[in-house]
Amino acid sequence: MRRKIFISTKIKIISLLILISFLSFDIFNFLNLGNKKEIISENKKAIVVLTGGPRRLEEGFQLLEKKMGGALFISGVNPIVTIKDLKKILNANTSNKKNILFDCCVYYEKKSENTQSNSIEANKWLTENEYNEIFLVTSSSHMPRSIYEFKKNAPKITIYPWNIAEKEKTTFNNIKKLTIEYLKFNFIRLQYLFKSNNSYEY
Repeated sequence: MRRKIFISTKIKIISLLILISFLSFDIFNFLNLGNKKEIISENKKAIVVLTGGPRRLEEGFQLLEKKMGGALFISGVNPIVTIKDLKKILNANTSNKKNILFDCCVYYEKKSENTQSNSIEANKWLTENEYNEIFLVTSSSHMPRSIYEFKKNAPKITIYPWNIAEKEKTTFNNIKKLTIEYLKFNFIRLQYLFKSNNSYEY
């Protein structure tokens, strides 16, 4: 009897250690994706910005100015936002050079409502314009989920993450945001896992 209890306890401990190891690896991978930033200068790439957080649009436009991409595509623009509003946000009216760059090389769409539709709409534009490599611009905590959605809905696109660091007022707020994003990330993975028509792997 004691031997059976001992074996049962041992199995539980081993199972717990395996679970902890798996979660530790998964969290490390999540955080690593959120802090990775590729610096590759090649204007054959496009720059894709996902709206929804501070400084994303500005940094995306700066990458365009530095010729790190041939075009800037903004996904998920609020329907009430006008071209004039976008130019103001990007300071495109501050010089003739910036204004010309905006008019020639900035594109956007207003259909997207979430990260999944961001990836779908971006893929449509990228395919139409024959881009297969992008700098993906979004916040650090949002990056892992964004990469996952793009790999599922734009599998032929090579992604170079360009993370925007988030400046939270407190450590608690930062941990809270990362925890929420990690839970969303895993919820999305489960959703795709149970989609019968899904044939891509992450």
